[in-house]
Amino acid sequence: MKKSLIITAGIFYFASLATNTVAQTVIPASNQIDTFEPLTVRFLGSEGDYLVFRVEIKTGNVGHSILQIDDAIEGELYSNPIYTNSKFQVMKIEKRENQVLDFKLISGKKVYTKTYTTESNNKLFQKGLAVL
Repeated sequence: MKKSLIITAGIFYFASLATNTVAQTVIPASNQIDTFEPLTVRFLGSEGDYLVFRVEIKTGNVGHSILQIDDAIEGELYSNPIYTNSKFQVMKIEKRENQVLDFKLISGKKVYTKTYTTESNNKLFQKGLAVL
């Protein structure tokens, strides 16, 4: 009886290890988990004097959403209404030192913001998503 309990406990232990191992290999990186984010901005890289971003928008408010890109120094760089539930586009923005770019999705009364900054060594940092 004791031997069968030990064997059963061992099977459950190894089964839980196998489940955890599979889960660890199946779960994507934290920035790619499939959760609902109305605004997703991914930095794709640099092309000469430009920064390249992939912007994806998922809204439920057709015709009531606006995508804006603002530069802290230059002001508004881009503003366009969104007429579909889902859209993605690749955007090139001229690169400068100490640049702060705000990607804003205005959907109804909510504003979703992702901010990217560059430093003097041209490294790019994302500050995250803010919902206002």
